[in-house]
Amino acid sequence: MLKKSILNVAIPTPVKSLFDYSVNSESKIKPQIGQRIQVPFGNKKRLGFIHDISSSSKVSKSKLKPFLEIIDEAPIVDSETRELIKWCSNYYHYPIGSVYSTAVPKYLRDLKYPNNIEHKAFMGVAEERKILTKAQKKALKESEKYLKNNNVLLLNGITGSGKTEIYMRLIEKELELGRQALFLVPEIGLTPQTANVLTARFGDLVNIIHSGTSPKTRAAVWVAAQKGLAQLVVGTRSAVFTPFSSLGIIVVDEEHDQSYKQQNGLMYSARDLAVVKAKKLNAKLILGSATPSFESFFNVKNKKYNTVEINKRVFSTPLPENKIIDLRLHPITKGLTKPLIKDITKQLGKNKQVLIYLNRRGYAPLTMCEDCGHIEDCPRCDTSLVLHKKINLLKCHHCAYQKTQPPLCSECGCNNVIVGKGTQQLEEGLRDQFPNEEILRIDRDTTRSQKKRELAMELAHSGEAKILIGTQMLTKGHDFPNLSMVAIINADQGLFGSDFRSSELFAQHYLQASGRSGRRNERGLVVVQTHNPNHPLLKKIINNNYKSFFDDSIKERINHLWPPFYGAALLRAEATNKTKVFEFLSKISRFGETLKNQKTLFLGPVSSPIERKLGKHRGQILLLNKNRKKLHSTLNQVILFIEKNDINKGVRWIIDVDPIDMS
Repeated sequence: MLKKSILNVAIPTPVKSLFDYSVNSESKIKPQIGQRIQVPFGNKKRLGFIHDISSSSKVSKSKLKPFLEIIDEAPIVDSETRELIKWCSNYYHYPIGSVYSTAVPKYLRDLKYPNNIEHKAFMGVAEERKILTKAQKKALKESEKYLKNNNVLLLNGITGSGKTEIYMRLIEKELELGRQALFLVPEIGLTPQTANVLTARFGDLVNIIHSGTSPKTRAAVWVAAQKGLAQLVVGTRSAVFTPFSSLGIIVVDEEHDQSYKQQNGLMYSARDLAVVKAKKLNAKLILGSATPSFESFFNVKNKKYNTVEINKRVFSTPLPENKIIDLRLHPITKGLTKPLIKDITKQLGKNKQVLIYLNRRGYAPLTMCEDCGHIEDCPRCDTSLVLHKKINLLKCHHCAYQKTQPPLCSECGCNNVIVGKGTQQLEEGLRDQFPNEEILRIDRDTTRSQKKRELAMELAHSGEAKILIGTQMLTKGHDFPNLSMVAIINADQGLFGSDFRSSELFAQHYLQASGRSGRRNERGLVVVQTHNPNHPLLKKIINNNYKSFFDDSIKERINHLWPPFYGAALLRAEATNKTKVFEFLSKISRFGETLKNQKTLFLGPVSSPIERKLGKHRGQILLLNKNRKKLHSTLNQVILFIEKNDINKGVRWIIDVDPIDMS
């Protein structure tokens, strides 16, 4: 038998393959799979990871170079994490070295290593457990039954039903058995709230990972979890790559949230990777939501997942009352109608808090000449510039281009008018109506730093700010004890989207937003402003029948061959030259016609909905197949065709598997 002496090294490059190196006889450290290693790469020295060790190579022995240095005495990437990285590379058709770059903390990739890692053992809960309601007791018992066999569990509980308490009971059970737990949240804004709740229960066992965590701390949590010294890790998307020595349970809270899907580079879904990770580590997995994704509902329908439902709130208050304001009958000024102002005034008179929801930041999405109709567009993207009135700037929300707002039309010199509403205009209107109230706007413009985000959330949760204005980031899993009313300013914005997921997203945003109101002793109120009060989707959602909405919608998805019934992948291409984009995509489309045995549909090529972005012309092909294995087989053949025929000169292309954003 040949001695295994060829190191297969993953190096962060656009090349999908591993790179082979021979053993350096001068090395004092024995090569092991999972170690960091420095290797010669061209004329440079590069960091890599020993992904495998084999006995032969396609490269001739005379051309193999020896590695330069092994960094670690022992592997820092364990076999389970290596398997997850390998799966991720294959499923998302992404270079394996670049997957390592996403998975392994930057501090470790910078050849550093955290020392003095403290072991915090579980010594029991830090605070007294809450008394479970009858509905929670039943849900907990059913959850334990399904999780006994490590089946994936969808915990489908309405907003305010106490899902977090069930998570904590199940986590506690695993910690008592000496196992570890991973708790995923979709947004950094939710991390402090979740961490506070978990810290109150489990003390200083809680370890936090998110984009605001320092590189050294992130690496320390990674190493501690791998060694079994960190027992409870709470984090956003990338925390799913954290290695564990004895992982007992994973919780994916708000599993429907699109923030779990990375939108550039390695476009992975942390929720889907959690399913793979749990299976590989034989760990329990709970996906929790009041508005589950269609993918998870579909997996329940096909008996791949089990589900437990909680249809009653922890507090005895019923679900909020719904009220429709017909915008055909009531004029709107800066986003507000007279009936809405009256409802807000009534709630403030009771010393209650109000949330005004509008999923569009800035002052106005469009600046247009009232005479010639010229629209102030971004010169680099096919989209209009958004007015940010306070700073007198027109900004592109896609490429960050900005310019001073011109006082007159740049084409004909006549007056400009603003069209549409954003959260800034809404804030201005509310300040005009309620000058003596504490008004707080929470969107990406006001919470760019962690400090600003934490301060804003503190004001919101304390009830000090009586009127909250926000985009969808304010509706995600937050518990505002004194909030009694939610107003949805423009329901039509969500009712008439062009994407096949538009209705699903609207339903989720609507129910998540409305679920913030009346979560204590008084029934809440949800006010909806719309030009379409009789829209069937709106009626169904107002009746809180999300499951019925899914049952109807999935039939349409099946009829139109859309996910989750069909597997999907989007092949995007961009270049400064539009002709090159479509020549490239047309060649792929024609190649797709030769793969009829795969039964993969090639839809396109078409221009992307935002055809030009950052000065690049963009086009795409959507690939659909009911059989996911055949879809991936097709993608492999497409990639091989591109690489073999070298057809992508001057064109940048990428594959997005299970896309959620078609723009």
